Amino acid sequence: MKRIVYLVSAAVVVLAVASAALAAGSTTPYQAPAGAPGQTPASFQVQAKLLQVGKGWVQVEILKVEKGGALKTGAKLRIVETARTKFLRAGKAAAVKDLKAGETLEIVGAVVRSGKTLTYRAASITIMK
Repeated sequence: MKRIVYLVSAAVVVLAVASAALAAGSTTPYQAPAGAPGQTPASFQVQAKLLQVGKGWVQVEILKVEKGGALKTGAKLRIVETARTKFLRAGKAAAVKDLKAGETLEIVGAVVRSGKTLTYRAASITIMK
């Protein structure tokens, strides 16, 4: 009986060491397949006229699309703020309370798709005029 326990224990140790060595030798990082959850969202960069400011969002009319092929000049979008959204004016820190309707903004962010819904999340909002 002791011999069986010894052999099973030895086999488990050998398998554990072999698994650890195999895992340590693997240097290829995990790549999520295209379209999989957790993939990097598409990014956008636009110049836009501020139409309205709400709690956690701003509504804008796009004046110029610098990045984000699906966006069109003249489109009205609701841009969502996040806890990480940075507000700037002339390169200095600003706040959401500094935003006023009619101002021109430069907005950089990410487009996140959930089913058929697209959400435009702002990484930074810069007050230009």
